[in-house]
Amino acid sequence: MIRKILGVSIFISSFAAFACPNALPVDDVNFCPSFKKAAVCHCTASGLPESLCQDMHILYERMIIMFKSLERACEFQHYTSKQDCIDNWRCYLVGGEDSLGRACSSTKLPCE
Repeated sequence: MIRKILGVSIFISSFAAFACPNALPVDDVNFCPSFKKAAVCHCTASGLPESLCQDMHILYERMIIMFKSLERACEFQHYTSKQDCIDNWRCYLVGGEDSLGRACSSTKLPCE
């Protein structure tokens, strides 16, 4: 019975993860809200309450505590390439340019 419940839970959560949007490209003017929406969706799909997923700085800190580095966290996820994941987080939190030289959010400014 426990296996059946666990199997159904995993099955349902896998659909929830696929329902999450991808962020727009980092140089898009709407990158910031699109990245936050995608990150919150994946966070809640992983089982955390939405209240713990709203603050992107806290979410980032939780990732670093869990995986020890952004690179390892981005290797673990399977929604985008590792480099796209790294670029997205760095653009969101720090700004500047991504690994391809594109201006973060078209302004080079961090999102928050």
